[in-house]
Amino acid sequence: MKRFKTFLAMLLLFCMVVSNLAGMDADDILSANLPIAYGDAQFRQRILERTNGERSPIGLVLSGGSARAFAHIGVLKYLEEQGIVVDFIISNSMGSIVGLMYAAGLSPDQILDCVTGVSLQSLFDTTLPLQGGMLDSSRFLAKVASILGEDLRVETLVLPIIVIAEDLVTKRQIHISEGDFYTVLRASYALPVYFPPVEYQGHLLLDGGVTNIVPVNLAYEFADSVIVSTTFYDVDTLNLKNPLTILNVSLDIGKRRRGVDELKQALDDVIWIRNNVESVSFMEFSKAEYLTQKGYESAKLQEQSLSGLYKSGISEELSQLRVQLQKNLLVSSSQYDLFKHVPVNVPSHLLGAGLDSDYTFFDTSALRDDTTLGLKYQWKTGNLALSANVGYAFNFVTNDQFSAVPAIRTQVDYHMLKHLKATGYASVLFDFADAAPIFSFGAVLEGRVFTFQNKLRLSLMQSIEQMSNTKNSTFTDAWDGHTYLYTVRLQGLLAAQEKQGWSLSDTSLAFNYQILGDYTINRSFLSTRLETELVQNAWDMFGSMVSYARFAADGNGDVPFFISDGFRTTNTLIKAQGHDLSLSVNPANHLVGLNLTIGYRPVSFRPTMAELFLFQNSSVAVYADLLWYQNSFKPALSLGLEMHTDISLLGIRTLPLTVYGGWDQSVNTIVWGFFFTMSF
Repeated sequence: MKRFKTFLAMLLLFCMVVSNLAGMDADDILSANLPIAYGDAQFRQRILERTNGERSPIGLVLSGGSARAFAHIGVLKYLEEQGIVVDFIISNSMGSIVGLMYAAGLSPDQILDCVTGVSLQSLFDTTLPLQGGMLDSSRFLAKVASILGEDLRVETLVLPIIVIAEDLVTKRQIHISEGDFYTVLRASYALPVYFPPVEYQGHLLLDGGVTNIVPVNLAYEFADSVIVSTTFYDVDTLNLKNPLTILNVSLDIGKRRRGVDELKQALDDVIWIRNNVESVSFMEFSKAEYLTQKGYESAKLQEQSLSGLYKSGISEELSQLRVQLQKNLLVSSSQYDLFKHVPVNVPSHLLGAGLDSDYTFFDTSALRDDTTLGLKYQWKTGNLALSANVGYAFNFVTNDQFSAVPAIRTQVDYHMLKHLKATGYASVLFDFADAAPIFSFGAVLEGRVFTFQNKLRLSLMQSIEQMSNTKNSTFTDAWDGHTYLYTVRLQGLLAAQEKQGWSLSDTSLAFNYQILGDYTINRSFLSTRLETELVQNAWDMFGSMVSYARFAADGNGDVPFFISDGFRTTNTLIKAQGHDLSLSVNPANHLVGLNLTIGYRPVSFRPTMAELFLFQNSSVAVYADLLWYQNSFKPALSLGLEMHTDISLLGIRTLPLTVYGGWDQSVNTIVWGFFFTMSF
């Protein structure tokens, strides 16, 4: 059997050599089934050096499967615990991301730390498919480079690896075991339409998993002992009449059939680790730890079959490399954790749909209360990012203010010395109904540090913002004329605390000193804000609280109300309070609010739409907003129902949407609206 396989391997290699000598003629139909290999001779030599010709090599095949491929991390962890370090890896698609990181020297635990220590939202950008894909991965590649280094080649990795891709030019399969690490990495996950094809040696490469999710046969060209780790997809709840689902499943039929065919041919010899993750959607990237554990458990079921393999253990050289990589990982994490920022090592240009929301978590603006949807251009290099968004500004927070006006919005961000971030922005809006231009601009400088073993983040922020509503357009919620707001904020953010059955989300406490003025009059205010959420995990229940208080330092009352305070109302008197500095209406020197929410957030409820959009973190809740703004113990009340969901594109790019409706007691009427709480 072994001699027959060796003969077939040599025959196939001969065909490949002849094919390469003949050139890569895209018109030669009969060569379409012959793969093109790069670095094959060196790959074989490296395997020989690992075994010294004294034993049979051990090969590992890592299948594709998108998020499910995180199960391979658990498989690798179990293999290492048994002293098994494979001699080479064959991989495609998401399996190649895990495989390349492992081949570069990272331990399974370090790979898991890499994928769980970041938000995918902060690593990928949407763009127009001018280059063939909707997603840009510049920040993801930069994050990996911050750990592994920028100058890295596949043929010099600790473990030999072949990444399988498909070529749009020759219509042939490409086997890559040499070349720039990050070029090969990009090619490994270049899923058609979602990511652009990648140029390599005259080819335009796509994710190899589109034709065969489990490339078993190739591994037997180099070894008789082969481990195959699979992450097939087997869900029976899909709507098979949805056009996009039909397209996705049609592609899955071919690649699954080819992979199963190769797997069946090798079942007598192969050690098959069938990971128990087949019911998990390919978009469930947030389940990395769960998938890793399932992979570990699935590998453990093959303990007897694995026991006969050669056990080399971790070499001293690899151990030392991992110590260095751990240092790089800690430095990269500490830089990222402060601002969720990744310096881009290769300048990138992006043009796509832009959605810039002023309802961000821990909002730094109080005068701006809109969301701009338009065509957005971004340029990023190193720690600098510039953007311009041309489209329409929307204000849909309450039903008394629904409106949209043309807008141009620009912004520049610069991260300095790890602990500092500077932001400048400017926007122009034009209200056609009132023939009124609206100008706004501002700047923010914020410094952050971690303390108490990274459990507490402290930040000090200064910001200045101005709104110029020269013709008193109603779009700006009664901010008329020229208004500026200067803010100094000291904030503490306590990291989430998890206990058995209960968990406390990130909790923030902020103290502010603010100066509000119109260049003839200015007033000072002191304020504080507390935000937290308590979750009962066993029941999927949660309760959140936001409390805030603002006081007039001069004792003249008329404490201003900002939409970002969070009290949901259509009461024009409340919404305009303190905006006109020339009027004295309310003698109360305080504005105190309390927003309470109690709801249900089922963890298991994660529906998908055509395997393209994932709806996660969905919740329904009852809210009660209280506001004490007069010299009276009785507060204004807004009571209603709130629904929230995170709409995720492929589990990578997320749009959080909140819709609410209820009763506004202060004016005895219905209040409703919706807003996007974009976060990065």
